[in-house]
Amino acid sequence: MTEPMPDSRDINVAPIKEQYILPKEDHELPAEVQALPKRERRGMNKTRRKDMKHAETRIRAAAVRLCPSVIQPVACKFGEKCNCEHDISAFLAKKPADIGVACPLYDARGACPFSYACRFGGAHLDEAGQQSEKSPEKPYEPTTNCHSMKIQVALRKREYDFEKTEKALEAIKNENFEVLELSLSTVGAMCREKKPLNMGSLDGKKYLAPLTTVGNLPFRRICVDYGADITCGEMALATSILSGTASEYSLLKRHPCEKIFGVQLAGGFADTMAKASQIVVENFDVDFIDINMGCPIDVVNQKGGGCALPSRPQKLFEVLAATKSVLGGCCPLTVKIRTGMKEGVLKAPEYVEHMKKHSWHTPDLITFHPRSKEQRYTRLANWDFTFPVQEATKPVPLWVCGDILSWEDYYERLEQYPVNGIMIGRGALIKPWIFTEIDERRTWDISSTERFDLLKKFVDYGLDHWGSDDAGVERTRRFLLEFLSFQCRYIPVGILERLPQRINDRPPRFCGRNELETLLSSQKADDWIEISTRLLGPTPEGFQFIPKHKASSY
Repeated sequence: MTEPMPDSRDINVAPIKEQYILPKEDHELPAEVQALPKRERRGMNKTRRKDMKHAETRIRAAAVRLCPSVIQPVACKFGEKCNCEHDISAFLAKKPADIGVACPLYDARGACPFSYACRFGGAHLDEAGQQSEKSPEKPYEPTTNCHSMKIQVALRKREYDFEKTEKALEAIKNENFEVLELSLSTVGAMCREKKPLNMGSLDGKKYLAPLTTVGNLPFRRICVDYGADITCGEMALATSILSGTASEYSLLKRHPCEKIFGVQLAGGFADTMAKASQIVVENFDVDFIDINMGCPIDVVNQKGGGCALPSRPQKLFEVLAATKSVLGGCCPLTVKIRTGMKEGVLKAPEYVEHMKKHSWHTPDLITFHPRSKEQRYTRLANWDFTFPVQEATKPVPLWVCGDILSWEDYYERLEQYPVNGIMIGRGALIKPWIFTEIDERRTWDISSTERFDLLKKFVDYGLDHWGSDDAGVERTRRFLLEFLSFQCRYIPVGILERLPQRINDRPPRFCGRNELETLLSSQKADDWIEISTRLLGPTPEGFQFIPKHKASSY
């Protein structure tokens, strides 16, 4: 989901009030960027992963770390080979200065689990140098879906019971459709604890799209604070779930504020998708499972997932039949699709017909993104494609996403197109308060101070999620910078000649109404780093940040 803005064929020059426009010489691109061919100035930074990994490795190697066994306290499992510090006094002598005087974890929980390693440690040290505790102002709500260790161990030992999936796969192989149909009436343990979500009851609710990298739990909490009703985790690869990859299981975590929460899975084969779905529905608190059939990333499509899956009818049938059978009557199944593989060729109605061939593998809700795989996120979404797709999906609820950046966009689409609801993706990244604007039907001229307070809240949520030690602080910083690479695309309402801002509006370089607004609107990565230092302290020596896409990297 994290992609550059629409290409030049659909870009409009945003009408900025003249007094805020900067002279051309004040905002020219660096010479090394201008020297690149135009198409190389945008798109994905393909060397980013390697460069960032090397920089992060150097920073980790230079950091002083306190062994967790000292905080627990337990015996150190690495013994003499442990390269962490075991002496608290020696660690504190080497530890960098605290970032701030108040620890977000200590204030929220009443105790900081990172103890001496916390970068705000002075906030919870008493006069004797011991960690203190207090009663938080309001009860702390811990993140759920964190209990994955036993599952990962069972998978690595090949001891997880996949009998339910094996029966479904055997029924598909033998074309024993009665077994698959019967499974839809099966009530699992999760169903007995919680009534399955009625997808028809979601009509008109505000749905935050699943967003790779930037759709993390702290960001979703921000959007819920501003009024999002439905949230979905970042795309998780079914194969990584089955291999017990810890980072993939972290994508399943849910905060209690997420009242309607789904998990998005990607994959191209029935066995992996059904097994991953079985793990999720049997062990985690989720309201629905979404199959990503709209991801345009090549590495996903080359393995049969994303946009490639609906273009392979037999594999599509097998994935839907096996997954729906495993879920039974316990958890709704939704899918997200695009127009097709080629630009201008609408294949989505054909895909939907394949999905509806049998009632027992029809999705409970379909989300349609009116762009092709070739387009990725360039050019504007073609909402006129909604009409033939809606005819094909009846009576399955149809939701659509694409280019919503204002409450006017939202309600115009609801009135003009036959949709049950609208999913919001990049619009929420650029301005998370869009959900409040939709609720109140007003354009919010949000101040730079209010925007900075939003970032402070994101940082607090990030430290609560990733930790307040060195590693947690730097991880929070990295995701904050990715967030800022979208936030900078917001044009303050007070400097626009016309409302609302459109998602394809690219303004000339401008200054804000004050220094902070100008800084928040900067498209330079160095300025985003400056913002991060105001919230998370100085960056480590050798720190560098390379945005995911060159459209925002200069």
